[in-house]
Amino acid sequence: MDNKPVYRMSGIGGCPKELSAEHLNYPQEPAPAYLMAAAREGSRHEIWMKEDLIKAGISVYAEQMELVQEFDTFVLTGHIDGMVSYGGKEMLLECKSMSQNEFQRWMKGGFEEFSGYADQVTCYREHTKLKEILYLVKNRSSGYIDKVPKGIMKYDKQGLVTSESPSDYKKLIEKITKVQEYVARGELHPAEYNPNSIHCARCNFKELCIPEVKDFIAVPDDVLKKATSEWRKGSLMVEEGNQLVEDAKAVFMEQANASGLKKWKFDGIAINKVDVREGITYSKENLLKIFTEEQLQQAATMKMPYSFLRISDLNKE
Repeated sequence: MDNKPVYRMSGIGGCPKELSAEHLNYPQEPAPAYLMAAAREGSRHEIWMKEDLIKAGISVYAEQMELVQEFDTFVLTGHIDGMVSYGGKEMLLECKSMSQNEFQRWMKGGFEEFSGYADQVTCYREHTKLKEILYLVKNRSSGYIDKVPKGIMKYDKQGLVTSESPSDYKKLIEKITKVQEYVARGELHPAEYNPNSIHCARCNFKELCIPEVKDFIAVPDDVLKKATSEWRKGSLMVEEGNQLVEDAKAVFMEQANASGLKKWKFDGIAINKVDVREGITYSKENLLKIFTEEQLQQAATMKMPYSFLRISDLNKE
């Protein structure tokens, strides 16, 4: 066991190429300072979240309990945030805290957006043998906590609600086993860079997938540098412009709501408030699990009503 490579449950959700590069000691980009600060801040929020649970009469114990599982070619380890006695049941406790932008991603996509967290808690659940999970995700900006007190809810083929892990534990172990096969040969596990992936953008080994251009065949070096500078400047201008538009929309919405007018204009700007009625949508994840019309009804999620503005510049040429 002492000679076997160790994989962390908190990192098991990483890209196979990233994991193999880490274990082969490839050089990696230094972690940004903000990540270190976020980690320290996250530790503080975890303490405060646990304190709030205790004040609410919920027992918190087994904090940082180590989990160790040995496989044929590697060892899997992890440390849980703790366990709780909640609603008459013993549950696995997992505490996360996020910035405003990250929290919005969580509320919109959950574990689909944070697959690494899904894989991590799946390992914890498997090795503690606890079926229920108290999963807390805190918005560090507002203090709001999203609570999942009944485990991760899914529908089976009979339409019954069950508490299951958000990831497939067996597939995770198969992935790490394959990664270790490449590592044992001194090779990187193959993978492609995905420009739409946040994980790829933040990966410390992305240079392995997107090497620096050295042979300037089509475009000279100085022209490329100018293009990158202009692209960055333009991107910042777009972001600033979008923010200005959103701020203005908030003012227009406030006026529209106060006046009760659906259509009005001011200083050459036409504002039309559009009210979107509530509706029902079916998520892709649930559709993949349910195949009949009757079962589709059980997978339905309510789309709440909201309003938005359609704005036209009457002075625009």
